[in-house]
Amino acid sequence: MSLNIDKQLAAIPAASAESRMQMRTNAEGWRTSGTDAQREAAQRMIDALDQQEQREHEALVGELSGLDTAERVIRAFTVKPMTETEAKLVQVLLDNPGSTSTALTQALGWKAQSWHMHFGTMCADRALYLWPAPNADHRNGKFYSGILADLKEPENLFTMKSDVAAAFERLGLRKRG
Repeated sequence: MSLNIDKQLAAIPAASAESRMQMRTNAEGWRTSGTDAQREAAQRMIDALDQQEQREHEALVGELSGLDTAERVIRAFTVKPMTETEAKLVQVLLDNPGSTSTALTQALGWKAQSWHMHFGTMCADRALYLWPAPNADHRNGKFYSGILADLKEPENLFTMKSDVAAAFERLGLRKRG
């Protein structure tokens, strides 16, 4: 990292996420093992990256605040399109409402009880565009599957939220049969 980082700082707003991640990694390295001047430049870079992320987050929150649930779901899955596996996760829940994770996993032809973990990861990956995950009832942390699905306890039965199902229908996924 050059000690004259003004050009790099000016490039931050147009830099890709990957470029920014590399800038941050480089700066963190200099901050921990560089000279005093390098540590100062590295801290300026990290501060600038943090400020840019904050500005972008605030702009996104403002943009999303006027959207209803279905529009937010459509936006989330347009910005980050579903993989083939994610489409299967959604489809199996649409086709089998009121099912356990075990039943949904088996309907996919998978082993163990992995549907909810994959579904939760899909939700977490898009939480920024959707809304915060509710707190988990039985463990410390967030219940990411709860962003898009309802869970009926104590039976542990998953059902797609109705406004979310309507959004997926607009995206081309609907209950079969």
